[in-house]
Amino acid sequence: MKKATLLLAAASAALAGCATTTPSYPATLSFDRTDCADAPETVTAVSLTPDKDKKIWVLDNELSASGPCLVRNGSSGPYMVFALPDPSRAKMVELGAALDFARVVSPQVVLLDADGVETRAFTRDQYMFRPGLLSVQFVPQENERYALVTVDPEPIGESHDTIVAGTATTTIYTGFGASNWRSGHEAMMSRGFSYEGPIRALVYRPDKEK
Repeated sequence: MKKATLLLAAASAALAGCATTTPSYPATLSFDRTDCADAPETVTAVSLTPDKDKKIWVLDNELSASGPCLVRNGSSGPYMVFALPDPSRAKMVELGAALDFARVVSPQVVLLDADGVETRAFTRDQYMFRPGLLSVQFVPQENERYALVTVDPEPIGESHDTIVAGTATTTIYTGFGASNWRSGHEAMMSRGFSYEGPIRALVYRPDKEK
């Protein structure tokens, strides 16, 4: 029996090594770098000008504690900058954090002019949980050239809890034919607000571009 158990464990380990799984990263709850800049760098901004053949253009990035960081309102955190499309190329821009398995960035989006001066900021109640995202939506104005994404430190240490529901269908065969039986299940998913994690931008193109 012991030998059979060992063989079974070895086989399970081998199968587990062959399986491909998505890693689950915990929330990053602290950020204590002392080399952060006082103003964002816009020269290396990531372009949000959409491809012409896509009605909704999606761009994914990663906010990392080892990347550029910024001191804003007395708090430091990682950041990235996006170059906004010309207003004629974008009906709306959606920007924020993509929901990771166990974490979600606590996003703070600030719009800047061509000189990197703040033109607009968004309050916490303007960020909404949408399918797969915690994001803010806005229409770029003529004087707005960049979108800064950094971290709002206030929710760090808290979590966003959701109930995930699903259904399963079982086919039962009898002498009179087959019937389907559906059952449901619910699971609680908790994501910690984090200094690090995936960032997603969506650019909605106008129906008719100028």
